[in-house]
Amino acid sequence: MPRVSIIMTSYNKPKFVGKAIEGVLNQTFTDFELLLMDDNSNEETQEVIRPYLIDKRIKYYQSNIQEISERVKKVRYAVLINEAIVKSKGEFISYATDDNIYRPTRIEKMIRYLEEHPNSNIVYSASKTSHIDKYENVLKEVIRPAKQVQWLASCVIDHCSIMHRKAILQDVYDKWGSYWDENPEFYRVGDARFFWRLNHFWPFHPLNEELDDNYITETSIHHQLFAQEKNKFVEQLPPQRTCTELREYLRTYQRGGME
Repeated sequence: MPRVSIIMTSYNKPKFVGKAIEGVLNQTFTDFELLLMDDNSNEETQEVIRPYLIDKRIKYYQSNIQEISERVKKVRYAVLINEAIVKSKGEFISYATDDNIYRPTRIEKMIRYLEEHPNSNIVYSASKTSHIDKYENVLKEVIRPAKQVQWLASCVIDHCSIMHRKAILQDVYDKWGSYWDENPEFYRVGDARFFWRLNHFWPFHPLNEELDDNYITETSIHHQLFAQEKNKFVEQLPPQRTCTELREYLRTYQRGGME
């Protein structure tokens, strides 16, 4: 049984998905499974993925979603992650996307932290996010630090920068009937919504070292949602919920004002 289950979601990013997979496969810690959850990407993306599937640590799953109307019914990456969690076998769970690249010691250092801190259930690292254009020129870089214990993790931490014990997810499921929220109102802040759930029970503990690199491209969901010219996918989404809403609710909840 692998010690760590890494869940990677993928959809139509042929320029980056290979780098993302290699970032996982090249980890110094090797006792993991990679659940590669593809949302029926185009053939160009599939051609990039196929050569990596000879690595037996990769468990590959492809959805049969076809139409935009299907994609807006639920947060697709949340659906894929929920399916992967059920399939996962590791003691620890970590997350990746097809435009996120792990640095080589990421898994090793996060596991070491959780092993050395048995009362901590969630660890997060610092990370770097690069906004790039279609020519892969960097337009802006943002460093997300990891300096304090976080009881308000929503929109402060990226989901590719965390690791948690799998056992804690049962409490999440018991309270909400799912792990990640698939409500399409949370397409924009799906990881923030998951963190919102986790913060009802546990804080996030810091490992203040940059251990992954995120790339926001023109095909990234966040870029599409903020673009001035909305595509058909964004036009069909319901109004999106916000980070402010999630964080304000948690502040009130943690003061004992909500059940």
